Amino acid sequence: MRYRNVAHYLAGLISALSSLVSWVLPLTGAVIFLVYELQEDKILHDEAYPDILEFAVGYFIACAILIGRAIWAGKTLMTG
Repeated sequence: MRYRNVAHYLAGLISALSSLVSWVLPLTGAVIFLVYELQEDKILHDEAYPDILEFAVGYFIACAILIGRAIWAGKTLMTG
């Protein structure tokens, strides 16, 4: 596995976990990453799809952890 791949997974994890601080941070992180990857693809033609997929996998793993944590704590949107 290349270190570049690890960085994309970590970027997704950090982006999703930043929701613990503010709802704006994961949205901003995801948008910045997508813009960067699409711009890089436009210039280098290096197929951004795998990089975006790696980011998404990290993002969804973190979301699953956060949702599991909330369920374990007995919290839902209805109960706060």
